[in-house]
Amino acid sequence: MAFAKWDGEPVTVIMADGTRMEGFTKTNLINHMRGPKSEIGISEEFKGKEKKYTSTEISELIFPPNENASTPAIYRPVLAQKYMPNAFSKNPKTFKKPVFLKCVYDGENVKGYARACTDSSYTPSMTRVNYTWAYYYKVEGEDVAKYYWLDTKDLIFGMRKVLKFYFREFPELVQMIEDGTLDPNDFRDDPTIVLPMMDAILGQRK
Repeated sequence: MAFAKWDGEPVTVIMADGTRMEGFTKTNLINHMRGPKSEIGISEEFKGKEKKYTSTEISELIFPPNENASTPAIYRPVLAQKYMPNAFSKNPKTFKKPVFLKCVYDGENVKGYARACTDSSYTPSMTRVNYTWAYYYKVEGEDVAKYYWLDTKDLIFGMRKVLKFYFREFPELVQMIEDGTLDPNDFRDDPTIVLPMMDAILGQRK
């Protein structure tokens, strides 16, 4: 997923009460919303004085298309897990407030989101930092978006086993991994490919 440079075009803001407005944001970032954000400044004029809005006041932010993206980028405030769960954490911590996440899949039973973040690799001689994405899924009717993947450049040993752990709530997906229907390499190329699969599985369970 490419990072998109904000080029000064106005964003559309949909408030929690359903009202809409257009404004400008001085995020000063190479992408729309790097890092976990629960507040954003919006001004009526380009480079004007900003008014701060929290994630509880806004239901959706819509950034216009640009040279890197042919479709609008939609961000929503979501209560999300702060870290990827591990085998010893049954209830991973969430951010204290809903954070703005980029919507990457808008299904009937599952919503998919991504959060821009950094991935650091350390060696005795150097530290390498990559700007990347963390991926989440949120099941309809549940309160928390679950962190299921960090898009990393490093090799992941036992990736098939890792995937089966993170998708253990979806035995159907685990079976697809085991029988080769879901190839870990395809997943690594595009972590969002599992979202419509989850959506279909949950639809069949109804």
